[in-house]
Amino acid sequence: MSDWTRKLFVERSDLFLKLMNQRWIGTDELVNGMVKVLNSFGIVSGKLLDLCCGNGRISVHMAKRGFDSIGVDISKSFIEDARARAREYNVSDQVTFREGDVRNLKTVLGDISELFDVVVSVWTSIGYYSKDDDLSVFQQARELSREGAVLCVAETTHSDFISLKFCPTAYSEADDIFVLENRKYDQATSHMSSSWAFYSRRGEDLIFIDRMQIEHHIYSLSELASILGRAGWTVVAFYGSLSTLQPMSPLTSLNIIARAQ
Repeated sequence: MSDWTRKLFVERSDLFLKLMNQRWIGTDELVNGMVKVLNSFGIVSGKLLDLCCGNGRISVHMAKRGFDSIGVDISKSFIEDARARAREYNVSDQVTFREGDVRNLKTVLGDISELFDVVVSVWTSIGYYSKDDDLSVFQQARELSREGAVLCVAETTHSDFISLKFCPTAYSEADDIFVLENRKYDQATSHMSSSWAFYSRRGEDLIFIDRMQIEHHIYSLSELASILGRAGWTVVAFYGSLSTLQPMSPLTSLNIIARAQ
């Protein structure tokens, strides 16, 4: 595992969990759009695999809509919180969470015999390792899915957007946590290098907590479509938003719909 992913998602999961909690707002709209897309392919229920599921917002909401969901994530804290969320939403019987590295997906899900109808990868949870690693994850997901299964890669940033809207500094707040980002982007390699500094707010003061260096690859639509094709998935549609099903543009996020070949 890359050092930064271990530090952010495992060792300091308490910090990133606060940022993830904010993503639950608006998840209903995202999942409604996802369900519309799935219904258009005749999928109204079935087994769903949530890659890098975090604290379970997609798995839980899809379980509410009748899907049997399995979420996989490397973070024990995220998985524990996801299970608590499932109990809160009364879907514990419809959703399961596994702690494990998606690069070892077939091992993590080795006891699962029934093939998946839907696979989801949400919120730029790719590009953290090598391209070969991402290819392997999608290949394993394909091997665990039935023919005609649907893959949704949603809420993902892409190189066209970064090239047009790159901002070297940014900040965000979640509860009592303040995050300051300093970014560098190499257009030639589509490599993003970011320094995240975490602070706690105490009155008008900010108290430093920790700093993390984050490195990841930003895919273009064509580059990601090529990897999915090699992994056994055929891209059939792409959108700027799954919530509204608006067309993709350089100013929107990337949302890909693919089918198992």
